[in-house]
Amino acid sequence: MAKISLSALALKYNQVEFYLTVMNAKRLFKIAKVSRAEEDPEMGFQRALGKQRAINIKKYIEDGNVIPGAIILSAQEKADFNFDHRNRTITFNEVSNSFLVIDGQHRLYGANMSEVEVILPLCIFNGLNTEQEVQYFLDVNGYQKGVPKTLRIELLKFIAEPTSKDAIRKALFDALDKDVESPLAGKMARTKSVPGKISHVPFKNAIDPLLDLAPMNNLSQDQRVKLLFNYLTAVENILIETFGNSDKLSNTAFFQAIMGAFIDACNLAMTRFNNYKVESFEKVFEPLKEIDFEYHKGTNQQAIKELSSVIRNVIAISQKVSEDIF
Repeated sequence: MAKISLSALALKYNQVEFYLTVMNAKRLFKIAKVSRAEEDPEMGFQRALGKQRAINIKKYIEDGNVIPGAIILSAQEKADFNFDHRNRTITFNEVSNSFLVIDGQHRLYGANMSEVEVILPLCIFNGLNTEQEVQYFLDVNGYQKGVPKTLRIELLKFIAEPTSKDAIRKALFDALDKDVESPLAGKMARTKSVPGKISHVPFKNAIDPLLDLAPMNNLSQDQRVKLLFNYLTAVENILIETFGNSDKLSNTAFFQAIMGAFIDACNLAMTRFNNYKVESFEKVFEPLKEIDFEYHKGTNQQAIKELSSVIRNVIAISQKVSEDIF
């Protein structure tokens, strides 16, 4: 197995040691990898490659410019990374996936595409675990081009405490996305906003306020999942009966509005039927058929708030009429 040896400067700060060196871009490209969240939903954390951005960097280089910023790498176990303090050299295996790119994927891709031979400055960490790699990625990119909010939320799975609101919400998101019985199965977007799908940002806006309130704050995680399944299934059934499809359910504005009526609907279901079954929620949501959704089709927060208020009002009025009959 071929070995690469490079002169390097070792630096240490707050007990963290890292190494500064330079390397040919095309040679590095062959042994580095990028852990993209889109390609690896379980362990990936990098954003998608912006091909045009890489092409722009290629042109930038070929126009005679240099790339002064260091590519930040994490040495992987298969690299067998070592530093010789006396000779001030680093050695590692020249095999694919020896290094994980924490920051600089576009610069690396652009430099590799270039017809010009490019020597890239590198900052190499050794011995990081996945949590540390993710944290460095978030820290570095938090002060540069912003990481998309939905990807930042997705990456919290690596660092959130198991009992935290972030972890609870993420588990609910996963259940709604992956369970074939979920009315939102296949309609969730993990790493970026996608039209017609629910991404982490609107999901967070809708779910976080509910986790502090009854009934959600009194339930186990399995019960929370079941309650959301029943609630959203009832809404789905009403939408299909009314419109012939349930497309609105994965519309981010409608989803946030209908979840804004969650507490009211749960209270009505328990008061009237003493349960949270699908059929009970369906009866609670019968008045949805009377709402003019064409009138309420705005997507800003004010429009969402107004639609949620309309939904709460019509189901509350329906309850009063039912009581007055007797």
